Amino acid sequence: MKDWKTLYEVKGPKSIMEMTAEELKEAMKETDTVILSFGAVENHSVHLPMGADYFQANVLIRKVHEALAELGIKSVPGLAVPFGVQTNKFERDSVFGNCYLSQATFISMAKDLILSLHESGFKKFVLCLNHSENNGALHVAAKDLADQYGIMSVVTDWVPPMNDFWPTVLNNAEHQGHGGEDETACVMAAVPGLVHVEGVKPYYADEDPKQVKFSGLHYYGGAVGVYAPVKTDNSPGYIGDPADANAEEGILCYDAYAKWIAQIAEKYLFNDFNDKSRNL
Repeated sequence: MKDWKTLYEVKGPKSIMEMTAEELKEAMKETDTVILSFGAVENHSVHLPMGADYFQANVLIRKVHEALAELGIKSVPGLAVPFGVQTNKFERDSVFGNCYLSQATFISMAKDLILSLHESGFKKFVLCLNHSENNGALHVAAKDLADQYGIMSVVTDWVPPMNDFWPTVLNNAEHQGHGGEDETACVMAAVPGLVHVEGVKPYYADEDPKQVKFSGLHYYGGAVGVYAPVKTDNSPGYIGDPADANAEEGILCYDAYAKWIAQIAEKYLFNDFNDKSRNL
């Protein structure tokens, strides 16, 4: 092992994975709020690692912890869960290497993780997404836990509210999809040694000839769910211009995502109706 190369480093406040049980117990004397984010093991083309969603989640839970602290709310960075559901059939259904769970297994996994943390004393759960396709299943798990156990949580998908933000910080104003400039920048900020953008050329899908009000927003959740193939995927495994990304953009993205998630948590988990105090 002494000759092994360091592949990546983990920085920031400790998550549950780095804490001892005693450290966790001490932290929970001041808070009953924990942050989880759910990623995936998924093909991200030639320039990003298969665990790109996980590495981003591992940063996001720490950034949300810091954003909550700025609002006077103490929390514990919990788990960056590496496993998620299959990618969308309308997008990248047949790409090589995806390692995924069924919807039912994901729901069971999420519920078991949250219930076990609840047994340890956590009462409020900030549930984040680093793989958009986990959205529907995570909502089911969270609602079941609320209905059956009274567990309080928010499920936060930061993708929709960031569509106006990205053009203000990225080099490309055009929409960047899977593995594009924004995601590449975030992975650069998390694990720079695992990103290789040399020779990666821009790729943008052809304009949709049949526009409807929800066009181009298939996986953002809410109004429409698309569970069918709609076109042949000719992409190189990404949409946008990842070669223009840099880590500084990624940090700005994490800051914006975390700030929005913290505001949602403050509004719904820390209010006069369900909790008059921000901490224990």
